[in-house]
Amino acid sequence: MKGNTGRIADIDLSTGNVSILQLPEETYRRYIGGSGLAARIFWDRADFSADPLSPEAILILMNGPLTGVKLSGVSRMNATARSPLTGGIAESSCGGHFPPALRLAGFDGLILSGRAKRPSVLLIENESVSVRDAGNLWGMGVLECTRELKKTYGKKSTSLVIGPAGENGVPFACILNEAHHAFGRCGMGAVMGAKNLKALVVQSGAGTLSLADPDRIKSLTRELNPRIKDYLISQVLHDYGTSGNLEGHMYDGDVPMRNWTSSYDEEMASALTGSTLSETYLKKTATCAYCAVACKRIVQVDEGPFAVDEGPGPEYETVVAFGCLQGSPDLAAVCKAARICNDLGMDTISAGATIAWAMEAYEKGHLSDVQTGGIPLIWGDMDTVVHRILPMMAARDGKLGALLSMGSAAAARSIGADSIAYTAQSKGLEAPMHDTRGGHGHALAYAVSPRGACHVQSAMHFMETGACNYPEINFEFDLEALTHVKKAETMVLAAAIGGIENSACLCQFADRSLTLPEIVALINAAAGYGYDVPAMMEAGLRVFSLKRCINYRFGFRAADDDLTPRMKEPARDGDTAGIEIHFDEMKKQFYELMQFDPARGVSSREKLVALGLAEEAEMVWSQRLEV
Repeated sequence: MKGNTGRIADIDLSTGNVSILQLPEETYRRYIGGSGLAARIFWDRADFSADPLSPEAILILMNGPLTGVKLSGVSRMNATARSPLTGGIAESSCGGHFPPALRLAGFDGLILSGRAKRPSVLLIENESVSVRDAGNLWGMGVLECTRELKKTYGKKSTSLVIGPAGENGVPFACILNEAHHAFGRCGMGAVMGAKNLKALVVQSGAGTLSLADPDRIKSLTRELNPRIKDYLISQVLHDYGTSGNLEGHMYDGDVPMRNWTSSYDEEMASALTGSTLSETYLKKTATCAYCAVACKRIVQVDEGPFAVDEGPGPEYETVVAFGCLQGSPDLAAVCKAARICNDLGMDTISAGATIAWAMEAYEKGHLSDVQTGGIPLIWGDMDTVVHRILPMMAARDGKLGALLSMGSAAAARSIGADSIAYTAQSKGLEAPMHDTRGGHGHALAYAVSPRGACHVQSAMHFMETGACNYPEINFEFDLEALTHVKKAETMVLAAAIGGIENSACLCQFADRSLTLPEIVALINAAAGYGYDVPAMMEAGLRVFSLKRCINYRFGFRAADDDLTPRMKEPARDGDTAGIEIHFDEMKKQFYELMQFDPARGVSSREKLVALGLAEEAEMVWSQRLEV
């Protein structure tokens, strides 16, 4: 096998047994790698009746076919499980240095099952896997644990680590690589913590890549790396980070504020944007392996209540989640919140969104002082958020900590009072920090995403904003963001492209300057799949459809492809104020184009069979529908 190693470590943590799964090359080709291959394994191997935090549940980490190639934007990997937050398929992506190290250690991926008898570290080195005791690490924050692992396994080792939130089963706990790069969404840290697994360490990745066409890879990387580096988006990301265009996004109505009740605040836009971060607290930039873009921020806040030592800084989603969404222009507080969330191992989107919902619930009188344990929840009170609420959430401590650690949807159902109406989520996953009122295609993309509200499950965000153009698949639409026109047609293409990007494990920033034929050329040169553009697009759509079938087995139906009322109502201010989102029409059109059954929410038997999902079609369509 070329590109991929053909070796997936299958680890039963209950027994310590390690075996090697070797899938046919055709399976790799049909599902690309990454999220697609993980979904394939999940369908075949998962116990669909298992609780997400039970020993029977599985956690899959999977590289893509380009992992280890020295090209900007390909050092990412996928994590797949059943989400403790949503109950459906969980999927998250992480960059950094762990993915290529795992490939060079001889593995495409890992399948984790069972529960270790004691807190453990999984050590990976030169095609071997072993379970080591980690009792001394349990309870540590991510930063301290990462440092201790470096002392034990060497400076060249790289690790995936959970924090106290993952140990305590917080359903939006995350996994971090080098305390900075995160499998942020869907609760992967909780799944890992439930397995008594504190960390995974690759001590040595001394192997070499076996590529289908090494000369072609060299030629492509020489051609594409400078282009990616010089691309306008890449330059903005390098200079100002992922929040570099926050001001522009806010003028477009793309930035949710005060729990999605507002879309515009000029003072806040200026205070929180990437250029302000660069001018105030930025110390240097950081990067994933082999990437020239270097969009990561290393920050330091020298004084005040939110002082932080030099270390990982906030990205766009965190800036909005702990700034705009909570009504605060305090950038130092954002830096502090980001550092605490990283150290505790919590997804900043879900944590920030849940707190913002709670602030509105408190303001409306739906959440009382008795329910908060006497802690007031006031817009912009970041001292309380940073120093009291976040540690309580990670520890599930006190009435407020226990409530907010559930995530916004479960917390809203707990307190009632119709507070679910002003959560901002789909399928239980809190929406990212891109407002549906600023781009109506987002509304459709969030609703039909298999994992819940997500802007990186598809390419809709970039296609709607004009950041990419694909004439080879007849996408040359000049889309109007504030309308439903052509959004369903775009979403069909966007779903396939998202399936490709997440399965090939491509960074959606770096690959914006690449054409689909160039992505085909890269994958073929690395792994020898023999794709053309139509075959790759079909593989992407196959991946998307398989994930939908997985969710069907978990009980999700067409009615779950929806948004909360808050996300569908017209914006109240800014240039997007009063413009109606024609959500139902977009969804209906998309369903028709995808041949989705209006009750089941999956494609017709014939469509699934045509995509090579005959087994899945039989399981879905042979069962009596229970809605």
